[in-house]
Amino acid sequence: MKTPSLNEVLFPVKSVCSVITFSAFVLVITCCGCGKEEEVEKSVEFKDLISTTAESQAPKAAEEAAPVEVKQVEPAAVPEQPVPPALPGQQGQPVQPGQPVQQTQPEVVKPITAQDLYNKGVECFNQGQLEDAVEAFNRATDMDSLMVDAYKKKAIACSKLGMMNEAIISFKKVVELNPNDAESYFRLGTFYAKRRLTDDAIWAFERYVSLNPNNAKIYYNLGCLYGERMLADKAIGAYQQALKINPNYADASYNLGVAYNEKGMFDEAVEIFKKIITSNPENHDARYNLAFAYSQKGQYNEAVAEGEKLLELNPGNASAHLLLGDTYSKLGKTKEAQEEYETYKKLIFIK
Repeated sequence: MKTPSLNEVLFPVKSVCSVITFSAFVLVITCCGCGKEEEVEKSVEFKDLISTTAESQAPKAAEEAAPVEVKQVEPAAVPEQPVPPALPGQQGQPVQPGQPVQQTQPEVVKPITAQDLYNKGVECFNQGQLEDAVEAFNRATDMDSLMVDAYKKKAIACSKLGMMNEAIISFKKVVELNPNDAESYFRLGTFYAKRRLTDDAIWAFERYVSLNPNNAKIYYNLGCLYGERMLADKAIGAYQQALKINPNYADASYNLGVAYNEKGMFDEAVEIFKKIITSNPENHDARYNLAFAYSQKGQYNEAVAEGEKLLELNPGNASAHLLLGDTYSKLGKTKEAQEEYETYKKLIFIK
């Protein structure tokens, strides 16, 4: 069965007009022209349709005629159906003085509203007809530019269709109309981050946490974005806030340790990475960062111990060989350092 298009469902417009002329004794209806069906997007004013037909006919004068022999006719096989009495004013029925003429009710066409279009968009959205949903939401917002729910639904539909630019524009309109819509700031931040629009993503996520300060993942995202902008202090603060909300947030702990290393806060980095390795000895990245922090602190023996342990777990870790070579060199172990450098070169330039 063919699904009617949106125009067919939403825009059945009829335009009719009629003029009623009364004579002294005879009621005659004259149609002054019926309008051509036309598709319009804006509501129009309709005239009432009056389709009553009433006509009184005066009896004709009796005509003189010769008598005619009447033939007998067999009754019909099908019994006659009773005919309901015609109402006064109907065809062939005289209108009694003072008695009103009964008229049929005019057909009323309700103008299409923005809410009608929004409802149609939601129906299409729920049925997976996303293109039709976007079209309906567009028409709704064209009619009512303040309909925030239509912008929001359109943004979600566009994101599902992969129309990221349109989704961003719609979500920006949502937060313009409703600055307290935390969810829309979250979605905006996510879209911006995926498109590598780091500054815009930071703005959106900062607005989100100002409205909903208990979301550890958003603070984690902010920490990553601050890190991209080399804003170490802000990154550390964001990761700390994430861990305050969720102390078991492993990724936030790891990134906090990295931020400490980048900031030169090696004591804090050592504490973070030791905790991570205690709970997960197979975390190679955490062990490497722990060895790096020890080396930067001048605790070379501890750095060597962690580096050698890491190479036991992952012999092909080129960065670990380089770090261990540097640490041996600082300890005056030239031979060991040279061996680590040679292994590093082989791993880096392997064909």
